[in-house]
Amino acid sequence: MALACSAVLLPASPAHAIDAELLPSQPKEPAQPLAKRLQTHDQTELLLLVDELAPGADTDSNVRAVAELLRAGQPDVVTDHALDALARLGSREAREVLIAFTRHRRPQARRRAYTALAQLKDGRDAMVLSVLTQGLRDSAPEVRNNAARWLGELRVRDAAADLQRALELGVTDAAAALGKVGDAASVERYDGLLGKLPLPVMLTGYANYLERADLPEATKLHIVARLEDVSGAQIKEFLAERHKTPLKNTTPKLQQAIESSLARVRAAPLQPPAAAPPARPAQPAKPEGQP
Repeated sequence: MALACSAVLLPASPAHAIDAELLPSQPKEPAQPLAKRLQTHDQTELLLLVDELAPGADTDSNVRAVAELLRAGQPDVVTDHALDALARLGSREAREVLIAFTRHRRPQARRRAYTALAQLKDGRDAMVLSVLTQGLRDSAPEVRNNAARWLGELRVRDAAADLQRALELGVTDAAAALGKVGDAASVERYDGLLGKLPLPVMLTGYANYLERADLPEATKLHIVARLEDVSGAQIKEFLAERHKTPLKNTTPKLQQAIESSLARVRAAPLQPPAAAPPARPAQPAKPEGQP
């Protein structure tokens, strides 16, 4: 009797089929250096390359590539994006090209260059701080104010006198910066601008002075008393905020002074701001020896 044999038939593999795992991996094409890729004439691609830059292992070489891009001269939009990229990267390799761009013809480019300089890893370098201080004398108001803000953010104490002069010339952001860097002696000169500059501008500086841990209590008490003398709705609101939410570096005596001054300001009748008295004519000089 013949035995029936059943066989399981497997699908035949094509003769040319090879297990993919056995294939040698194809070498990846090495990425081109950023300097090479930045030579593209496609502005959209160029902006994408610049905007994607972030700090990393290749930061210094990337900064050099962007600096060369800027030195070659670019359309305004590419220049602005490249300067913003240098600010993000923050490498000292960018210092020289950024200093050069603080003299650019466009205020927007100069403002970006100052911002990038302030964000370098060695942003407190003497040369960088000197250039930032020069920015207080830029021809464009937005550049002057930007330089003032960064001098305050970096706590550049040596810039206090320059910030005071800039404030007297109308650089309004110098007020807040002065409140961050000015010493106790600077407050008296700052007081002299009350009535000459808008009160909200002056209050930004006083707010920063009051928050400081390094200023003596007596200086802060003087500020509160001086503001009480000015009085008015804006002073009332200013004191009320600091009474409701105590200052970071307050003392019981200072908080008591704020509470007392606030009570007196609230009780005082609201009056329209007085007009500045007319300037007196200069008196003619007397001849020498005449009484």
